[in-house]
Amino acid sequence: MLNFTGNKKIFFIISLVLMVASAASLLIQGFNLDTDFAGGMAVTVGVGTDFEVKDVEAIVSDALGKDQKASSVQKSENSEAIIKFGYDNALKTDDERAAFGEEKVAAIKTALTEKYGEIEIRNKDVVSPSTGKELARSAVWMSIFAALAILIYITFRFEFVSGVCAVIALVHDILILCGIYSIARIAIDTTFIAAILTVLGYSINATIVIFDRIRENTRHAKKQTYSEIANTSINQTISRSINTTITTLLTIGMVYILGVTSIKEFALPIIIGIVIGTYSSICIAGNVWALWRDSAVKAKAKQ
Repeated sequence: MLNFTGNKKIFFIISLVLMVASAASLLIQGFNLDTDFAGGMAVTVGVGTDFEVKDVEAIVSDALGKDQKASSVQKSENSEAIIKFGYDNALKTDDERAAFGEEKVAAIKTALTEKYGEIEIRNKDVVSPSTGKELARSAVWMSIFAALAILIYITFRFEFVSGVCAVIALVHDILILCGIYSIARIAIDTTFIAAILTVLGYSINATIVIFDRIRENTRHAKKQTYSEIANTSINQTISRSINTTITTLLTIGMVYILGVTSIKEFALPIIIGIVIGTYSSICIAGNVWALWRDSAVKAKAKQ
């Protein structure tokens, strides 16, 4: 039997380091926001021939200028390139942004024409900064409501302590996932929010499995400490948790490998989140619960 609760300090230190690094990156450099949140333009260009995304990225970067770069370049069907770029921060009015966007689209078209021949601008979508801020605000509220709903559900099904521990594990998962994206400067768009909510559901399911076994073992425990109960419960469910994670990762991994760019952007945070969520369910949630319970017992004994 593996001693998870006996090594809880190691797990807590690992998580603390990752969370501090994530928080520091988020505070210092923040997210690399896609135009969905920062505002800008999304231009669909019909190239007419096969192309490499990295080549188009280089061409677009040169066309936009040294102080401007594309937030993302995606390759879609029919030899289309979806190019997203933000506005200059100095622009304040919608008219100024519109003129800036048209100027950059013309520069991009000229640069791509020189490389690939005649191209076609098939679509132009404009996202204002105010719309992006509203999307970001909605995403934050959705995450908060999801965490509160989970807390209420687990409180009614198990107990309040279990609910709080589960939410702590979820905050751990989301903070580290966001930190990885911040450190790696991966663009954040609306698919990232959908992926986060998916990770929340997956992670809480693995945590509930452990808490359900903890509840059953607590009913039959005689002289065991809460740490011993938690350790037994984690060991009894670890094979299920790992097998579920592996099968899920195999599926999502194939989607990431074989899917188009838009699918990959959705699959990547799910892959990262599943790994982090499995770790927190096995190594963090149960240990936090045991630490809380044993601390309460010791405090009561002193009184």
